Amino acid sequence: MFRYKLKDATYMQTILKITGIFISFCILSYLFVQPLLTKGMIFNGDDAWYQIDRIFEIKRNLAHGVFMPFMYTFTFGQIAFPLGIFYPQITISVISVITFFFKNAVTGVYAGIAFFTLITLIITYYTLRKLGKSSSSAYVGAILYAFATYRTVDAFSRFAMGEYLAMTFLPLCFYGLYAILSGKNKDWPYLAIGFSFILLSHVLTAFIIAIVLCIILIFNLILQDDRIRKFQYLMTAGVATICSSAIFLFPFIEQRLFQAYNIPTPTNLAKNAQTFSGMVTSALENSVQKNLVASYSVGLTSIIIIILGAIFFKNLKSFEKLSYIIATVVFIFSSALFPWSLLQSTPVMVIQYTFRLLAIPTLLYAVVGAGLFDLFLNSYDKISRRNFVVFIMVLIGILSCWYSSMQKLATESQYVAAPAMTNDGNISNGTMYTDQYTPKHATKFLNDFIKHVAIIDNKKVTLKKIKPSANQLAFTDKKVKNAEKIDLPVAYYKNYVAYRNGKRIQVKKSTRGSMLVESKGKGAITIRYKYSVIDFLGAILSVLTWVGFVVWFVRAKIRKNVID
Repeated sequence: MFRYKLKDATYMQTILKITGIFISFCILSYLFVQPLLTKGMIFNGDDAWYQIDRIFEIKRNLAHGVFMPFMYTFTFGQIAFPLGIFYPQITISVISVITFFFKNAVTGVYAGIAFFTLITLIITYYTLRKLGKSSSSAYVGAILYAFATYRTVDAFSRFAMGEYLAMTFLPLCFYGLYAILSGKNKDWPYLAIGFSFILLSHVLTAFIIAIVLCIILIFNLILQDDRIRKFQYLMTAGVATICSSAIFLFPFIEQRLFQAYNIPTPTNLAKNAQTFSGMVTSALENSVQKNLVASYSVGLTSIIIIILGAIFFKNLKSFEKLSYIIATVVFIFSSALFPWSLLQSTPVMVIQYTFRLLAIPTLLYAVVGAGLFDLFLNSYDKISRRNFVVFIMVLIGILSCWYSSMQKLATESQYVAAPAMTNDGNISNGTMYTDQYTPKHATKFLNDFIKHVAIIDNKKVTLKKIKPSANQLAFTDKKVKNAEKIDLPVAYYKNYVAYRNGKRIQVKKSTRGSMLVESKGKGAITIRYKYSVIDFLGAILSVLTWVGFVVWFVRAKIRKNVID
């Protein structure tokens, strides 16, 4: 009887502890957005208008029951831009859903950012516990990562929502690889879950992570044994990743194979690479300012971890040592010290900016920081009350550095001068970067498409009456209604179809690379995206895989509880 009461008491203590951690994470998630939320506007982050238009395009489609809008018609110049095909939108759709619950548009967006900070805190804490960290060090590691300088830069200074969302799942990805390489075979799904949701957030981040993981894997397979087993689980994780990402990958590949596209916004890697001295200076200042003011870097906490990690390197666990080495190498390689010009003519050039590699040391230095905290508590102080005081002081130190940097960002003239969005909810409807996913042949006519210049009876006509709706665009000008043959100002894509008076009409590819419609009837022309069999198969495969992940996780938890 006493044993059962003891178990019940322990169980209740665990529940209370988990509840307390969750509540504290919710408060911290609010703190993450609070400095800018109180301003009532979204400021001029590098990609702010672009990402805001994505969020509210998806929201308008959701309001009309369209859950996967591939054709963006309310935003991006109303040119029927297929951004939903080329830019993953599964995770950012969550922010779109969250905005429904708030009257003010800005509040809704910040609530979405806060939500993913909450998920980041939970995932990082959980994975660090899986790595054997104590509850207090896992908590510190989660704060180090969630409030890291570069993650803050992605969220606000750059407003790079794709990368920001991808960083949420980075801990799962790296833990999954570690599990396979260290013999924890049953945990291979973490690699598939982590990498697939990185891919479902941002393609370039997934590409960068894939390169780094492959390099780590190659070194591991060369230096260690049991290669066949590792390779088998890696292949299994790879297949599961493809299945989980199929909802994006299948439509994306279908379009890419259909016609040629230019490389999205090619840049000179060597020219854009930040100087190492500038990155170190920026880190010491803990700057989260835009890179016109200071270099993007890993922040003061990471510099402290680098120094302490070097001093206590021998005392770190093997995984922490490896994390320290990889993080430091990637940090150095992300700067101009690495000869990026050698990779300019390789597929690596698509990453555009070398500072994107900083997501990796940001995570791995948090892992090392958690290890250093555990090392300190275990080696220097055994008194729990003093440990708690140290724990609180460390958290205050991390959050104070972060908060002061945010206050500085909120007063930076280049950042606050032209807000990207205020609580009136107006969106920019900008057209910059629409060349990225316009077919190669049609790119030189993109300005005509943006100006809505159609060709009717061999004459250029600027269309004025354009009506956007969920996943479709209607042209209702009188000249359009009366014409039998119209070269529309919309690029030609696979699965784009046209209707007149409710009936599907013939569509061809014009000499401009646009949609050439022919119909003997009269009436407005409506173009739509018609979901293909491949689109449906991809969606079904992904949903089934996600269900499989949930079942696996629940069963693993039940099995663990039974064993315990």
